Amino acid sequence: MPFKQRCERLNETITNQRHFLFALISFFFLILIYYFITWPIVGYDTDLWYHLSGGRYFWQNGTIAADAFFSYVLPPKSWYNYYWLFQVIVYKLYQWTGYHGLVGLRCFLYFLTILFICLFFLNRGQYRTKQAISLFFFICYPMALIFRELLVRPHLFSYLFIVVFLYILELKRDKIWLLPILGSLWCNIHGIEYPVMIIIVFAYLAEMYYRDFKKEAPYHTDSKSTKWLMILTIYTVLFTPHFVELIKTPFNISYGNALYQQLYVSELIPIDFRYIFTFSVLPFSNLIVTFQHFLVLASMGFFLICLWKRCLRISHLIIFSSSLLLLIKYNRFIYEFILLSIPLVRHGICLLIKPCDDTKTGFFFRAAPVLMILIMIVIPWLTYASQFKDRPEYPFAQINLPTGVTTFLNSLDAGGAILNEPNTGGYMQWGLNKKYKIFMDMQLAIFNDRDFAFVNSALNDENVFRLFCQKYAPSFLSVSLERSQFKNMIEKFPEFKPVFFDDKEVLYVNARHFPQIAAAYELRQIDPFRVNHIRYEKETREHLSQIFAEAMKMRNIYADGVVTNTIIANILIVNKEYEKALPYGENVIFRYPDFGAGYAIKADALFGLERFREAAVCYLAAIETGKVSQITSRNIYRNLHVCYIRVKEYKKAYQAIAKYVNPFNLSSDYKDIYELGMAAAAAGKLRDGVNFLKIAEMKLPPEDAEYSKKIKENLRMFDPEGKMENTQ
Repeated sequence: MPFKQRCERLNETITNQRHFLFALISFFFLILIYYFITWPIVGYDTDLWYHLSGGRYFWQNGTIAADAFFSYVLPPKSWYNYYWLFQVIVYKLYQWTGYHGLVGLRCFLYFLTILFICLFFLNRGQYRTKQAISLFFFICYPMALIFRELLVRPHLFSYLFIVVFLYILELKRDKIWLLPILGSLWCNIHGIEYPVMIIIVFAYLAEMYYRDFKKEAPYHTDSKSTKWLMILTIYTVLFTPHFVELIKTPFNISYGNALYQQLYVSELIPIDFRYIFTFSVLPFSNLIVTFQHFLVLASMGFFLICLWKRCLRISHLIIFSSSLLLLIKYNRFIYEFILLSIPLVRHGICLLIKPCDDTKTGFFFRAAPVLMILIMIVIPWLTYASQFKDRPEYPFAQINLPTGVTTFLNSLDAGGAILNEPNTGGYMQWGLNKKYKIFMDMQLAIFNDRDFAFVNSALNDENVFRLFCQKYAPSFLSVSLERSQFKNMIEKFPEFKPVFFDDKEVLYVNARHFPQIAAAYELRQIDPFRVNHIRYEKETREHLSQIFAEAMKMRNIYADGVVTNTIIANILIVNKEYEKALPYGENVIFRYPDFGAGYAIKADALFGLERFREAAVCYLAAIETGKVSQITSRNIYRNLHVCYIRVKEYKKAYQAIAKYVNPFNLSSDYKDIYELGMAAAAAGKLRDGVNFLKIAEMKLPPEDAEYSKKIKENLRMFDPEGKMENTQ
């Protein structure tokens, strides 16, 4: 038998096995579980921590929090805690297992959600064409949901409940007895989403009664008990501690407390439908947004196709129309929209794909297995690998959180009111002990637009700040390092002294309330807002010693800060204490591997120790992160160029110096251009070397005899006969 025929027969044997599709799906789920179970809890927002705080309150007091127990806001705020059961679950899980348990919960809920979506699209009896297309649509969903599924918030349960409800009502009516149980859980875990639950159940109920009225054959055998169970599911809204308050909550938040929330909460900005038509592939993490946009457009397309073919089901019409209204309201509802459209998409695929073209001699029949492997393994692997390429500290990464400020405050024998940043208020209330109160977090069911405007303006405007102090007399201020103008404003209130900062916020103390804290910890040598502007090599040894002492004092309290470790390491490097600087760089790399600072510190220390090959590896790692300042980037390329020169890799040296020296840039120094010319010549690019030396000679000041001599000597060496004088 010819080799080609043997290969075709082997391919048929493998792909015709009933376990082929199961193996592909299993492999995909292994990829999904691996990346999600190995990714830590990261502070993309601080909602998780106010949920943990609410859960701690429940277990310590035996009652659901009904007021802002963590805040000193006046008048006191009362509210209905519509996610109380979620808080109870996550806190107890955290208490038993720490952040590892929260990572596991997130992975488990994501896995279940994707599993039920898979059941919508998976059918081993399908022809290969339909199978491959169904799998492509299926794989879009786990990719599109990645961003939201990384946040441990109540919506993780809501997304799962949406898919399970749709699956039971669409395909598994014999399991409908589960809906009242799931509905009760849903309304207590994430009660504000009860309108979505009602829309789903109402849509299928309306379809049943419509078919009864028209005396049409139903899609399923729908008994009276089925309908009563569905009606009971709607009434599970009443199976909550304060159902009247719950029913009002979605409307109170949107049209009462936070009427203008779309102006200051990014996920609540109305969607720009022009943005839906943008697609990107590279880097592969961009596929996440691309798949979101594709599913939105595909859902709308299938709706129009079903409408045109006059086979649009009542349930699909109601659900699609309702989800479209949600999508128009806020951009975060794109996730609810694509999930609620799953039955419509599945129905549309069935209408469009006909099995009659799937012959065993067709090209698509032979190519389908390869396409399935590409769809189920290659695309997910590339997307997940790109999104999760630099794993921070596991299982909890302190990125974007004021962990240092809370550690410092808890170390003090103090307490009182803190004027805080609302965006990090969730973590502040969780991390601080009971002696402290914050002003607000981002729970818009508690706080209103005016509360946010008051605190946000107080941190920017001296008149509002003065009013805030008159009303609340805060003992501490915790201010984002991004508010660079705050330093100028707070100087008009000399009673507030900066005493500590971490990678996110700087802490001020009211010296009138705690003079001993101000005297012991006031920052006199380091300006937290201008740390990146310190020129260590230009500072006097005495001033460097003073900066070092302040940084070490902070590090002794909180050892994990990138900024303090960077300050200490840079001073040690300037003092040529390279061995001592290495551990500080390694500390930053361990905790923040996606930041360039740690690699740059370690590389500079290795450079000073003349371990040039190791230094070059670290410099390249710093560049790879893409998270270094422009000044640091220039220093990295300059030192990388020297590393390659010292290990005699001249071509790489030329490539490195060319990254930061542009001879045609008006600000380029003649000494740098000279080095560029020498690197070009060493790499065998003599013509480039001569041209760059000539440009350096043009910029040469008359008084620099040393460089004048160097340039002339090297020009004579590279071009002794002057043949390159007028050539390009």
